[in-house]
Amino acid sequence: MSRRRILGWLVLAAAAVATSVSVWQAALWYGHSRDNDAIRNALAHESGDVTPQSPLPVLFAQGYAESKLDRYREAGAAYQTIWIRTDGGTRGDPEGLAAKTRYNLGNLYVQRAVAAADEYDIDGARTMAELAKQAYRDALRADPGYWAAKHNFEAAQRLVRDLPVHEGEPQEGEKPAEEVWSQMPGFPRGAP
Repeated sequence: MSRRRILGWLVLAAAAVATSVSVWQAALWYGHSRDNDAIRNALAHESGDVTPQSPLPVLFAQGYAESKLDRYREAGAAYQTIWIRTDGGTRGDPEGLAAKTRYNLGNLYVQRAVAAADEYDIDGARTMAELAKQAYRDALRADPGYWAAKHNFEAAQRLVRDLPVHEGEPQEGEKPAEEVWSQMPGFPRGAP
C-alpha cells in the first residue's frame, strides 16, 4: 500500500474514533441532563414520573423531598429502594448513596422519636429510637468512615438510655413497687 492510502485510512480511523467519543459524550450529557431535570422536579415536589427503576440520585432526591414534607412513609420507600438496589452499599453505589439514605432514614426516625416523646408516647419513642440506631448501624456498615452517622448513632443511644422506662402492670408473682420518697436533702420524709 502506498503512504497516501495508509494515511487516508489513519485519518478515517481517527475521525471514526472522534465521532464515537463525541456520540458517547453526548449520550452521557443527555442522560445527566435528564437526571438533573428529574431531580429538580423531585425537589419541587413534581415527581410524578419517578419509579423504582429511576436512577439512584433521582430516588434520593425524591426521598429527601418527601422527608421535608413530613411524608415519612414515602421517603422511607424511596430510601429503601436505593438500599435494595445497591445491596446495602456493596454494589453499584459509586456516590455512596446507600449510607446516605440510611443516615437520612435514621434522622427521620429520630425526629419521630422526639415527637413521640413530646406526646408522652414512651413506647413509640423507644421504638423509633431503636429503628434510628439500626439505620445508623446500617449506614456505618455501608461506609465505616461516615462520621455524621457515628455521631448520630451515639446520640440515638443516649436518647434510648434517657427515655423513661415504662413499667406497665406488675407481673404475676411480683410485688407492686412501694412508694418511694425523694432522696433530695432537706425534703421531709413522712408526716410532720
